[in-house]
Amino acid sequence: MKTAIIIDSSTGIKDLSGYPNVFLAPLMIINSEGDAFKDDLLLTSDEFYSLNDKDLLKTSQTVVGDMYALWDDILKEYDNVICLLLSKGLSGQYATYKMLANEEQYMDRVFVVDTNGVAVVGKRQLDLAIKLLNEGKTPQEVMQTIETLYANKVGYIIPKSLTQLVRGGRISRAAAGLAKILKITPVLKYNGIIDKEDKTRTFKKAINLAITKIKEQYTGDYVIDVAYSRSPQEVLDEVLQLVKDAGFKIGLIYDMPNVIVCHTGRETFALIPHFEN
Repeated sequence: MKTAIIIDSSTGIKDLSGYPNVFLAPLMIINSEGDAFKDDLLLTSDEFYSLNDKDLLKTSQTVVGDMYALWDDILKEYDNVICLLLSKGLSGQYATYKMLANEEQYMDRVFVVDTNGVAVVGKRQLDLAIKLLNEGKTPQEVMQTIETLYANKVGYIIPKSLTQLVRGGRISRAAAGLAKILKITPVLKYNGIIDKEDKTRTFKKAINLAITKIKEQYTGDYVIDVAYSRSPQEVLDEVLQLVKDAGFKIGLIYDMPNVIVCHTGRETFALIPHFEN
């Protein structure tokens, strides 16, 4: 049985040259004038950040016609396809394609996984899916394993700058101004959705608070993956050192995908615990 994997660009992986049997279904990035850009390899990181710095960008699902065409092409060569898409709590991407996979021609051939994943979590899930398929697991077994392992995954997101959150209307300018004066940094919880968790004084204390919360929630042998949007090197170094000082090993150090940066902006960090599978 020959199985392919589809990821969307919420993993941040666009260059698939090192991933045989893996295909990309890019999400869409839309500017304030309504122009849409596929979030694929043709949209370079520099081009994206240039767009994002000067405009309020929005995101949307993979174009349905493009996904249909991708499924049809893949199923000419492969028996099955596993779709690892953006968390249902962050987008309608999962719900849309879970429904469409029930159409007769795709039934029992296209498996849309309820990932609760994005960014470095999606990267971990892709690696796991490849490993399981290489071990001879069926698409159904791969789907069940990922859904079970990641159903309750929790991590934390810390935006050092509130600029993008203000631009997107997620917090008011007045609140952001007060937070800047008081040096308040929010800590956001990620568990398939992104929600407010806590706040503290200074960015450093926010990182340490996130680490403390991870310690309280998890036991056993795990590493902490660090995902981040563009930041000065000294800020990244500070975050990595704080994780190490807390006694943790660093897992992956990972660029945050464009579709998340559209909403959080530069200098945003995510700390995600990872147990070796």
